[in-house]
Amino acid sequence: MPTLHVLQGPDKGRTYHTTSEPAIIGRTSDQIQLTDHSTSRRHSEIRPRNGSWELVDLHSSNGTYLNGQRIVKPTELKHGDQIKVGSTLLVFSGQEQVESFVGAQMIHDLVDLDLSSPAGGSSILAAIDASEDSVILQPPETADAVAAWNVVYKIAEMIGSFDKAETFLERVADIIFDHMIVDRLVLLLRRDDEDQLSPQLVRYRTRDRGERPKVVTSQTIVKHVLKSHDGILCANAMTDTRFSGEGLPDSIHRLGLRSIICVPIVARDQVQGVFHLDCSMSHHTYTQEQLRLVVAIGRLAGMAIENMRLVESRLENERLVAAGEAVAYLSHYIRNILQGMQGGAEVVELGLKKQSFDTTETGWALMRRNLDRIFVLTMNMLTFSKDRDPRIEMGQINRVVEDVMELVQTRCDERSVMILTDLEDMPAVPLDPEGIHQVINNIVLNAIEVAPSSGGRINITTSYQPDNGRVVLTIGDNGSGIAPEDLDKIFDAFHSSKGHGGTGLGLAAAQKIVEELGGTIAAVSSVNEGTTFKITLPLQHEEPGDSDKTHAPPRGKPKRPE
Repeated sequence: MPTLHVLQGPDKGRTYHTTSEPAIIGRTSDQIQLTDHSTSRRHSEIRPRNGSWELVDLHSSNGTYLNGQRIVKPTELKHGDQIKVGSTLLVFSGQEQVESFVGAQMIHDLVDLDLSSPAGGSSILAAIDASEDSVILQPPETADAVAAWNVVYKIAEMIGSFDKAETFLERVADIIFDHMIVDRLVLLLRRDDEDQLSPQLVRYRTRDRGERPKVVTSQTIVKHVLKSHDGILCANAMTDTRFSGEGLPDSIHRLGLRSIICVPIVARDQVQGVFHLDCSMSHHTYTQEQLRLVVAIGRLAGMAIENMRLVESRLENERLVAAGEAVAYLSHYIRNILQGMQGGAEVVELGLKKQSFDTTETGWALMRRNLDRIFVLTMNMLTFSKDRDPRIEMGQINRVVEDVMELVQTRCDERSVMILTDLEDMPAVPLDPEGIHQVINNIVLNAIEVAPSSGGRINITTSYQPDNGRVVLTIGDNGSGIAPEDLDKIFDAFHSSKGHGGTGLGLAAAQKIVEELGGTIAAVSSVNEGTTFKITLPLQHEEPGDSDKTHAPPRGKPKRPE
């Protein structure tokens, strides 16, 4: 797409990007609007023609000039052509394409950091310290200053939006490339295990997408920036003694007649990288204001990297604390299970020695309960610790409820808990039988644990609501209930109202399964009056599974994971 850079005139420094449609140049143009009063309202036009672009004068009062010659008919434009309208001078770069490469491996052959050559030199036209005090921009007074402030604001807005420094710096490089006149931009970063900088990103403009020109960055300039922490503006005029001298390697003269800006990315008083950008002096020469802008961008980038590292360190500490708490919860719960199994094994052993069937049966019942507990714990840990793909098939949710009831009946008998059901007749619906089985089982087991010592009651109902496109399952108990301040935490992992008697994984796993099915789960509770869970499941799924069965898994316990 054509791009016009303003080199002289009231709009100096502006860049106009147009589409593939014709674009008018003038004071009233919607595409390339100039504030130069010496131009006509519709002065000239650039238009596509046979894969290239041509410039046409629109009968302007003082004419349109191309490379110093007034045009009288449509004239083909070439990359680098200078267009003069009124007192405004523009450079055309319509045939360019932006090439982007990221990563050290991708750009290994594109960047040359250390070319040995005869002694040459360059002139440092300006240097700005990259400390915090030096990058404060002046209040905007001109259009260029306002544009610079907008760039800084745009970058500042991105701080905190990226997890990786490399991704953030790529976006910063794009902003620099879009805002400034840049032929080639290289981002060099310091690796954790290296003292030297290595290329991380390359942007360059080319007329031929298949062309990959060698991007030469001066090792001498980069070393100077690393040592001084200054952002520098260079023009290779071979006059600066700091970049010449016998035996001093220098690649500056290999850059051709180019204007160069190189600024450090400083974090924690250490240079973490540099932005190195250049352009042909036939198109543009960088100014001290532009150097100050890029220095400010480098400082912002350094602050962002430092912020990301602090956040990453904090998250790592939080993960370690969370892992420690999880291990503590699970260790205590597993120890209780193992103690129960050990006690049951001792009773079984005693019954075998006495040849007492009743004693052996009592011991085995104790072991079986703890085996069930470890199985439920394992299933919840697997569910909570990784994403699972629900296996949707047409099934009867009432059969899943009946299977859970049969599975927990022995536990209910031991604690004198009665399960009452009101299951509405309904057709087979799309569901994940194994997942729903785990959800109902977790909630019912919790209800049994909190049931009163006598008169414990659990109510389970199902409701088929085709008009609303859902199935509703409710599970209520008359247990001790949940305090209002704890109700919002019941689905949090490792939050348990049973103290060391639970892991806090059961309801967290239940919520995860229900949400994976596109449903919702909620609870209402009153202290000493009980708790009711309401589970809503959709009747439609994007990819319902095919099954020749219209019922839940076989009665009994679900298949244990292999």
